[in-house]
Amino acid sequence: MKFNNFSKITSNILSSRLTGFFRDVLFANYLGANILSDAFLFAYRLPNLFRRIFAEGAVNSVLIPMFINQKKENEDRAMEFFWSIFLIFLLVTSALTIFVFIFKTDVISILAPGFIDNKNQFIFASQLLPITFPFLIFVTLSAILSSILNINGKFFLPSFLSVILNVCMIIALFLFKSDAHFALAWSLIIAGIIQLLLLFINLKSLNLIFKLSINGIISNIYYLKIFLKRLSYSIFGSGIVQLNIFISMIFASLVGEGTISYIYYADRIIDLPFALVAVAISVTLLPYLSKNILDQEKNVNAFNQTIIFCLIFSIPSVFGLLYLSHDIVNVLFGRGEFQASDVLITSKILIVYSFSLPGYMFAKICNQVFFSNERVDLPVIASIPTFLLNLLLCYFLYQSLGAIGLAIASTLSVWFNVVIQILFLKIYFLTFFKKIKLFDHIKIFKILFCSLIMFLTILFIEYLFSFSLFFDLFVKILFGAIIYFISLNLLRLEEFKLIYKPKKFN
Repeated sequence: MKFNNFSKITSNILSSRLTGFFRDVLFANYLGANILSDAFLFAYRLPNLFRRIFAEGAVNSVLIPMFINQKKENEDRAMEFFWSIFLIFLLVTSALTIFVFIFKTDVISILAPGFIDNKNQFIFASQLLPITFPFLIFVTLSAILSSILNINGKFFLPSFLSVILNVCMIIALFLFKSDAHFALAWSLIIAGIIQLLLLFINLKSLNLIFKLSINGIISNIYYLKIFLKRLSYSIFGSGIVQLNIFISMIFASLVGEGTISYIYYADRIIDLPFALVAVAISVTLLPYLSKNILDQEKNVNAFNQTIIFCLIFSIPSVFGLLYLSHDIVNVLFGRGEFQASDVLITSKILIVYSFSLPGYMFAKICNQVFFSNERVDLPVIASIPTFLLNLLLCYFLYQSLGAIGLAIASTLSVWFNVVIQILFLKIYFLTFFKKIKLFDHIKIFKILFCSLIMFLTILFIEYLFSFSLFFDLFVKILFGAIIYFISLNLLRLEEFKLIYKPKKFN
């Protein structure tokens, strides 16, 4: 990938994050955390959960490799294969949308049983869901069309699609404040249509026109069967992962008013540090492991350094969130309809979630090892007992601890998944496992020590100075981070250089 393309993608990802955060700030301001916001977020998240099952798993792991292989043999037949897949997903997502439209009350009763006890909330959700769920059709087809643009070296528009969605939702909120929930629901459909139209215009400019005929489908029957078989495995794997979110949503609806909203906002905040490091891992570690798959010594060093690299970010994030969670939630969401009590509960959930950050990142590293060795089945197998544990913990904790209990269940499940993945490393990659350092005590102690210094710096600033809430948080984070990285440099932690030299492994 050329640097120009990479910079465009990076800027689009940053734009997506910023517009997404601004959108969520407006969500909190205009919707708050109540029975109506819970109903909207349920209707909003449901098509997105199915999108992750259908689009992300199918496109990344199945469609792209098969299309590239076919294109090498016969480009015309490859395009017919591609449009056949497009048609399949159009039919499947349309059928699922019709099903949800017809059985919307049953779907809500199963996936949000807590809504049943509140008639107004249940009716509101049943009104919103038929509007939001067709977004699944548009977003799935957009993901498929984006893949063909990426294959042809056109990266800008696919990475810009989420910005279009965020902007449409932001405009809807500003224009229709008095009827924000329904305005947001319709903005999803408008954004989906705009995304598809722009993608088709780009495809036409590349002369990648619609090529589909009965003969074309018949000639690709063999490949379509292979695709559907692989797709079933991919959907199973993606589905198991998404089931954890479904489970959290089900129990959140049972806890009471605002719980779905609290979990959503806390999840949005915790996703930022994880996403930034996850991108770095995906860009650096997987290509390196795949390229040097026969050189185990290099891979061991890369694995060890990446673990420390992730801890450099995740451990201070835990320290920071332990003390600053309330201020962070208050600055981002504490206005309008989002009450002080909502800020308090969301910040407590955020604290619990923060302990899952090192686990999430460690699991991401293990996944790169499995993927580079073409053992994509191992993360799927690990996710099954993880799902069962999450289900049991949610069941036993939601009544006594409420939203906090669901966050604890999620965090413990993350670490349980890490334990399983470590066992898989030991079972299937024993030689590799014996050489890696899962817990480099000296380096971890250095990170903990520097994190403690950062924490004390934040306390010192609070004791000596008093600013406005926003500026106060900004100063604490800025100076805390500066002191932390200076401390790391003074203690000569070699993995520190990966921050500014991300492609260099020793």
